[in-house]
Amino acid sequence: MLPVAILAGGLATRLRPVTQSIPKSMVEVAGEPFVAHQLRQLRREGVERVVFCIGHLGEQIKDFVGSGERFGLSVAYSFDGDELLGTGGALKRALRELGPAFFVLYGDSYLDVRYALVEQAFLRSSRPALMTVYRNEGKWDASNVHFVDGRLVRYSKVDRSPEMIHVDYGLGILKAEVFDDWTAGKFDLAEIYMALADRGELAGYEVSQRFYEIGSPSGLEETAAYLRANRMSVTEFTRSYYEEVAKIAAAIDQDQVDRMVDILVEARANGGRLFILGVGGSAGNASHAVNDFRKIAGIESYAPTDNVSELTARTNDDGWNTVFANWLKGSRIRDTDVVLVFSVGGGNAEKNISANIVEGLKVAKSAGAKVIGVVGRDGGYTKQVADACVVVPIVNPANVTPHTEAFQAVVWHGMVTHPKLLANAMKWESTR
Repeated sequence: MLPVAILAGGLATRLRPVTQSIPKSMVEVAGEPFVAHQLRQLRREGVERVVFCIGHLGEQIKDFVGSGERFGLSVAYSFDGDELLGTGGALKRALRELGPAFFVLYGDSYLDVRYALVEQAFLRSSRPALMTVYRNEGKWDASNVHFVDGRLVRYSKVDRSPEMIHVDYGLGILKAEVFDDWTAGKFDLAEIYMALADRGELAGYEVSQRFYEIGSPSGLEETAAYLRANRMSVTEFTRSYYEEVAKIAAAIDQDQVDRMVDILVEARANGGRLFILGVGGSAGNASHAVNDFRKIAGIESYAPTDNVSELTARTNDDGWNTVFANWLKGSRIRDTDVVLVFSVGGGNAEKNISANIVEGLKVAKSAGAKVIGVVGRDGGYTKQVADACVVVPIVNPANVTPHTEAFQAVVWHGMVTHPKLLANAMKWESTR
C-alpha cells in the first residue's frame, strides 16, 4: 500500500491553552495521545509506512512514536525548519521520504475508511491526485466540493456555491509530480487541490462514514466519545474477520476452480502426476493437500517440502532459489504432469520474493506441464504463467496472509470432493 503522509505541523490555536505546550497530535483522547489512535487505525487498514510532516513542538511526536515499531509501522519524519511551510510546502519538503505517490492525512483527523478501496479508485482514475469527499450538506463543516455522478467538478474553501453539498473528507492521494510547478517555500495543500480540480485532474471518491477530528474543543469531545465507544473488542474482531471470510467466499472465481478441476481430471487420465509447491504456511497446506489428492482423488501427488533431508541438502548445496526447480528436474517432470502452487504472493523474481517458486515454474513450463495455483495479492508470477489460477480476493489488506492460506484449504477441499475428481468415498468416525 502507498505510504501515508500525516500533516502534523500546525499551531493548533483553537485548542489553546492545551496546545501551548504540546502539539495537537499529542493531545490526550480517550486515554492516550491522539496519534496512537491514528497509527493503530492505519495499521489495521494495511498501511506499512508513515511520514510525519511536523513543525510546532514536533519533537514530542517523534519522541513518542519513534520508529513506529510498536505500532507495526515504519515511521519517518520531515521537519518544516525555522518557519512553518504550510500543508503544501511541508509535503513538498517530504517528497524524498514519500516517493512517487502517497496518501495524505491531516494530523487531527480520524477517518474510518477503507484505504485499500481509496487506493484502488486512485489507480483506476489515471489522474495525478484524488480527494475523498463526504456528502456533508453543511452538517459537520462548511461544504466545499461540487461532486456529481462520481465526478469532482469543483473544489474551493473560499468561493463556495449552492452545488457544493460535499466536503473534503480529509484523506487524499497525490503523485509527487503535482508539486513540480510549486516553487514557493510556503503554500497550502488546498491551493494544489483547487488548481487540479480546475484542470479536471482531481479524481473524487465518495465515502459514507462521517469524519471525526480534534481540531476544536467540540470536535475533540465527539472524537473521544466515538473512540471510547468503538474500541474493537475480541468479539467485534471475530465478527469482522468472519464477515471478511464470507465476502471472499462469495467472490472466489469459480470458473478458475472448475478449470483447475478439468486440468487435473485430464492429468489423471493420462497418468500424470501432481506436484504441489508451497513455502511457510503454504508448505503445510501442500502436505495436507498431497494426502487428499492421493487418497480422495486418486492422483499420484508429491510435495518437495515433505522431505526435509532432501530440501535442506539442496538448499545447502545449490541455494534456496533453486530447490523446487532442481527437485522437479530430479522428478523428471513431463508434459502430462501438473504443478499446483500455494502462495500468498505467487512469487516475484525482481523483488526476490519466493524466487524458488518462480524458478520451479520455469522448469515446469519448459517441460510442458500444466500450472495451476491458489494465491493472494495480485497473483504474482504464478498468475502470469498459470493455465488456471484462483487469486483470493483482498477484502482487508491487514489479513491477506491468513485469508489466502485459509482459502487454499477451502479451494483444494472443494476440488477433491468435486464429482469429476472424487475417486474414493470419504469416511468419517462416528459414535453411532
